[in-house]
This record gives sequence, C-alpha cells and structure tokens, in this order.
Amino acid sequence: MKLIYVASPVRGDVEENLKKANRYSEYVMSCGHIPIAPHLAWQGFLQEEVPGNREKSLAMGLKLIDYCSEVWVFGEEITLGMQGEIDYANQTNKPFMYVMQSHIEENRKIRQQQIPLGLADCVPNSDEQDYENKILVLNTEVLYKDARHAQNSLWIAWGGFGCTFGARGQGVYAKNLFDGREAQWERSDFLGIVKPSSLQKWLEDMPVKNEAAHTYANEAMHTHDDGLEP
Repeated sequence: MKLIYVASPVRGDVEENLKKANRYSEYVMSCGHIPIAPHLAWQGFLQEEVPGNREKSLAMGLKLIDYCSEVWVFGEEITLGMQGEIDYANQTNKPFMYVMQSHIEENRKIRQQQIPLGLADCVPNSDEQDYENKILVLNTEVLYKDARHAQNSLWIAWGGFGCTFGARGQGVYAKNLFDGREAQWERSDFLGIVKPSSLQKWLEDMPVKNEAAHTYANEAMHTHDDGLEP
C-alpha cells in the first residue's frame, strides 16, 4: 500500500469541496492505497479564514508530499494551491496524475497493473530505428526482480549515441515516463518503440501527464494503426 497525496479544491463551496475530498479519499482507498488529504485533517483547527493559516496549511501540505509515493489530482478546477502542489511534485520528481471523474463515477481502479510490457508491445522491427524522442519499452529483465513492473516499462529517449541505429556508441539517455527520473541505459536494454495501442492501455491504468505520450497514444484510436510514425 502506498501513501497517496490527495490534491483537490477547498476554496469556494468549502462544505461541498470537503465532501468531494472524502469521496476522492475513498476512491484512493478502493485502489488499495492510503489517502493523505491534509485539507480534511486540518479543517478542525486550521481554518483558512484566519490570517496566516492558509500559508501554514500550504507549507505543511508540501512537506507531506515528501512522505507520499504519488500525488493524485482530483476535481475539474485546478486552484492556485493545487497548482503549487503539482509544481512541487514536478520539481521533486514525485509521480503525479490527474484522476478523471469517469474513473471515480465508474469506480474504475487505476495503478493496478504490475505486469511489465514486453516485445509484443513494441512496433515490429523498431529496434532497428532511431530512438531519440521515442517512447521505448525497457527489457525489465535488466532490473532487480522487485522492480520488474509496469511503472518501469516505458522510457522516453532524449539523447546518447545509442539513439542512432548502427552507431558505435550504445549509451541511451532516457526519462522514465511514470516518475520522470533519468538514467543511462545501453541500446540493447530496450526492446523497441512502444505500440500506440499498448501505450494507450498503459496510460488508462497510469494516467500520467505527458502531452507527447497522449498524442502518440491517441493516434491509435484514430487510425487503428500500430505503425511507427503517428
């Protein structure tokens, strides 16, 4: 079970927003994790209308993020305080995502898939293509056994001689699509470029905020094609 930071609106209709925060926390729990919603816990003694309390609340909330595994963002509105939480998560490489209302209404669980992607999820023969700016499937056999899961499957290549097929240098610099951490791999550590349809399924279970990934994945819905170029 992971500690999940619940980011959702408070200002405006405070009573209604706190009810929603309870529902969001319930949803996190239904996904098998432990919700941390500071705006619920602190309402009894840290009302924001008291001068200085809002600043204290925001500061303590950011500190709590350090102890959480992920930040889940709920609600249709991104308030100023929530944006601060998102920015902090981004700055500290803390995984964060936007939970769609449809996930909650349909009680559709996320962060459930632990099976890593494999060769069948790659565009055929894409291991003979250039890798720069492509989303790659890592052969998780190169990882420790307890790290061989879906969250470590996909990486965005951004540099290194190994991005060029046939180059003498084999190093590939890449960023993990799930949590944003960067690492250097060998070209042979990757199985190929991910199919748009496989990426789409991965994003449905792990809806990370990455415009390039969503653009590439959505192409599968429009063309029904798992070719290399979207």
